[in-house]
Parts: sequence; C-alpha cells; structure tokens
Amino acid sequence: MNWQRANGFPMPELGVVILAGGEGKRMGGLKPDRIFRGERLIDIAVDRARSWSPIILISVRTVGQVRAPAGEQLLDRQDIEGPLGGLIAALERAQALCLSHVVTLPCDMPLAPADMAERLFDTSRREGRPAVACSDGRRHPVCAVWPVACLADILDYATAGRRSLAGALEACHAVEVWWTGSEAELFENINTLSDLKRLSG
Repeated sequence: MNWQRANGFPMPELGVVILAGGEGKRMGGLKPDRIFRGERLIDIAVDRARSWSPIILISVRTVGQVRAPAGEQLLDRQDIEGPLGGLIAALERAQALCLSHVVTLPCDMPLAPADMAERLFDTSRREGRPAVACSDGRRHPVCAVWPVACLADILDYATAGRRSLAGALEACHAVEVWWTGSEAELFENINTLSDLKRLSG
C-alpha cells in the first residue's frame, strides 16, 4: 500500500472500514460471530484488514455489538439507516485522522480478494473518485474505496433522503474495477446459514 509522511513518521493514506452493523436476521443474529472454516467471520475480516492498513474501523449500530480482536469500533450515524450511515461515520472519522481514502469490507465476505484494497485504492487515487469492485456482470457496492473528499457530496445525497450505497456511488461518479473468471466467486457474501455451509465446503 502507498504511504505518505507526516511529522517524520510514515502514515497510511488508506483506512479500512469493516461493515459489521447488520442484524443478520436471516442467520438468527450475531453474524460476525458465525464460524467459517474454523474462524469467526469478524476475525477473518480483521485479519484481511490488517494486511491492507494499520487503521481499522469497525462499523456497528450499537455499542458492544461486535467482539473484535482489533480495530476501533465506530457507531453508525443513527439518523441514517443501513451501510450508508456506517460509511458517513467512517469518512468523518477518517477526515479527523487525516486519511485520504477508506475501503469498505463487509464482515460477511470471508473470501474477499487479497488485492482488493490495493487495486481499488490505486484506481480511486488516479481517477479522483470512488472505485467499486465488480464481477460477474455487476457491482459490489459494499466493496469500494471512497475518497474522504467525497464526504460533502455523500452528506448531500443522504440529506435528500437517499440511503443506497449503489446510489451514492452513482452520485459520486464511481469508476469500476473488474475481477473476472474464478475470482468473481470471491465476492460472495454470507446471508443465510445455507450460504455459510455452501461456502465453507
């Protein structure tokens, strides 16, 4: 990953936001604690995040919602439902930390590509707008790199009553980054117990 220097010390430009605020109702709740190939989903996500940046934010809806081994737990904006509330809170925190970008990683995507953050970050920085992961003919809005400079536009989008991450990407003119072939399967997320069993096999 790329680094810049501040006060003589190397500092990351990119922070990782693990989206863990969903209720997981279709799995009976407590999705981050579900076991995938011997490890909790949240532990897998944190391990992946550590390989991308030392700055890890874990987006949650309520205090104590997730038991994570590392990272700063960050409450979603309570006035904004869904992952968009987590993204806005993360961008506000990233701004305070003097980061230039954040990458979002859902806690229920244990096979997320190792090169996802680097490819998205390089594209976003080059193009000056968000970069979203795509495979199998579609976008994956929960897997994207967002410039902190987009915060004002995203707040305007939310103020208009809109809540979709996909819509926010459109509003910010996101660029697509594609994974093809067998890599496309790495973006499968776990929404049900049957998903968990199938992907664990």
